[in-house]
Amino acid sequence: MIHIEVDTRQPGQAFGPFWRRCLCAGRAAEGLRADWQAQLREVQREIGFDYLRFHGLFHEDMFVYHEEKDGTPCYNWQYVDALFDFLLSIGIRPFVELGFMPPDMASGSGTVFWWRGNATPPKDYDKWATLCGELARHCLNRYGLSEVGQWYFEVWNEPDLRDGFWYGTQEEYFKLYACTARALKAIDPTLRIGGPATSASHAVAPPWVADLIAFCAREGLPLDFVSTHPYPNNWPMDGYGNCRMTYRDEHSTLDDLRMARKIVDASPFPGAEIHLTEWNSSPSPRDLVHDTAFMAPFIIKNNLECLGLVDSLGFWTFSDVFEEGGAGNGIFHGGFGLINLQGLKKPAYYGYWFLSRLGTEVLAQGDGYFVARKEETLQILMWNYCHYGESFADGDFSGLEMHRRYGIFKEQGDLAFDITIRNPVNRYKKTEYILGRDKGSVYDAWLRNGAPDYPDAGDLDLLRKMAGPTGGLSYVDAMDPLTMSLSVPPHGVHLVELRNVY
Repeated sequence: MIHIEVDTRQPGQAFGPFWRRCLCAGRAAEGLRADWQAQLREVQREIGFDYLRFHGLFHEDMFVYHEEKDGTPCYNWQYVDALFDFLLSIGIRPFVELGFMPPDMASGSGTVFWWRGNATPPKDYDKWATLCGELARHCLNRYGLSEVGQWYFEVWNEPDLRDGFWYGTQEEYFKLYACTARALKAIDPTLRIGGPATSASHAVAPPWVADLIAFCAREGLPLDFVSTHPYPNNWPMDGYGNCRMTYRDEHSTLDDLRMARKIVDASPFPGAEIHLTEWNSSPSPRDLVHDTAFMAPFIIKNNLECLGLVDSLGFWTFSDVFEEGGAGNGIFHGGFGLINLQGLKKPAYYGYWFLSRLGTEVLAQGDGYFVARKEETLQILMWNYCHYGESFADGDFSGLEMHRRYGIFKEQGDLAFDITIRNPVNRYKKTEYILGRDKGSVYDAWLRNGAPDYPDAGDLDLLRKMAGPTGGLSYVDAMDPLTMSLSVPPHGVHLVELRNVY
């Protein structure tokens, strides 16, 4: 039994919804698709995020840069304009990842992903710096400093992954950072630049972060924000020399964010913001867990547990319109997205939806619950998070199959909550929202309805109606104290909203 006690006359503690600060998408060119845009528009309408980060702004399918036969640079901003115009029209700003290398500027042929983003250093660093400067200049002329001055410019993506995302050395990445920073600041010193956007930190130290901080301090370079990607995984070697993905403990994200905070606070740049520009339950775009009810309490738990540590924890990604490894095979193929290709909202989507319902001050917080208030409404959010079992966490994926995905978790029963509200008002409007495997998880609804590989329009309409929280509405004449009891099943979420009635 978990006891929750709230005194409505006690002041709460203000908090900021850092989970809404940044959201992520696959690559820039996908943002020109109608289905991608429709999904993001829906995300903004129902939840609302501040920034969107994505790869490939300089990839060849955006046609930003080419050179004439004599080496003269030519710039084309039409596709960039179309994408940025759309983002701003729906109230979300670009978190500008500067990459990958335009083919005409690349020093080699090393690429990453199905769409072959060139990940080699520039053959001419001055031309790279000019490209970044021209992008900033164009955006300033189109949108104005009052707008672009609120953007973030991040240099590259995961350059620590040698011969993957970066076919160069750390020294070459630092050279890239230095010329980029100087180019942007020369155009306007208020433009915000940072990095190194490195891979998972493993609770020891985020790769290259301390190194970049030391380099910037030594060279007198600006560092407005630090970025890294705290996926809660490890990649140990097995006895045969093969690397396997494993899952860390349930507090790994908290440990990573505390470590990042500690490094920045003790650095020559203690005022630098910290943006975690990729995060999910794993970095695999084919992790079948991503579609399950597990994801809603995973998102809620980690974001609320990490309040106040960083400036953003960007979820990778909002949509399964995502082609790093090509198109996903099946409608629930384990893609990163909050929403699948067909526009069905997964439990992960509703993790953020629940967070968006919270107020602006916290009244009580504990393992499995969070009580907030906004004006005349209390929100009591409860969840039952179940971590992975030992075998699966250690890299044995044999228990995870397309139509069997819950046997990998630790066995755990319902969580019982006993709620006491002291000094209530005379009457409340009580609204409840409940999400779980049998209440709003679209993957589980798909299973119960025959798991069609290629659902037709009628199937999708049915599944769409089954996605999302169920609940109810009632009115409560309050006694002092007001008490409630309820239980939440494994992978479930339950929100009770109490609004004053006069």
